[in-house]
Amino acid sequence: MATSESDDGRLLQAYAIIDNTVDMEETIIKLRDLLDVDHLVYHSSKLGASPSVDPYIRLTYPAAWIKRYLQMGYVDIDPVLREGFLRTLSIPVQSKHGHRALFSISFSRSEDEWRQFRRATQPILIDIAYRVHRRVISEVFGEDRPHLTNRELECLRWVARGKDTSEIAIILNISPHTARFYLKSARYKLDCVSSAQTVSKAVKLGLLII
Repeated sequence: MATSESDDGRLLQAYAIIDNTVDMEETIIKLRDLLDVDHLVYHSSKLGASPSVDPYIRLTYPAAWIKRYLQMGYVDIDPVLREGFLRTLSIPVQSKHGHRALFSISFSRSEDEWRQFRRATQPILIDIAYRVHRRVISEVFGEDRPHLTNRELECLRWVARGKDTSEIAIILNISPHTARFYLKSARYKLDCVSSAQTVSKAVKLGLLII
């Protein structure tokens, strides 16, 4: 089992790779080699929502395998990827505004070796996963997604259910003027021209679940 000192050294090396390697694909390859695993996968969505919606993937599997993986739509049926966005499988990561990704590693050693590896390295793997995720959000996706308040989300949720401003005001026990203000604010934040468009975009971004 690695010592705390060696873990700290490996974490610093990982940070240097993430911060200083220009190409993200090369970054993932270098991290795989540093961690001494068979393969490493970073899988996110350019919209921050489901992994099958406009996916952003960097992984160390062979190019032919990657091509088939995408062509056959395995992203939609792979239980690790699908469930990893909902529960803690592999290393799910999430930004403060909810942009989600999955950082996965694998190797072909025995089950006992795998358990020992996870026990010894899980804390630094989590740190590495979040460091990679922060870089991708900043560098590839630009600024993190807009933040909608709970009230704005509530109003959009009722719009999605077919309610107009007056009905939303009654349901939420607020004035129609206040309901209109929340909807207008949400439209502005998501750069939309209608409440219906705002609902659609909020769902695609993973901000709203209906």
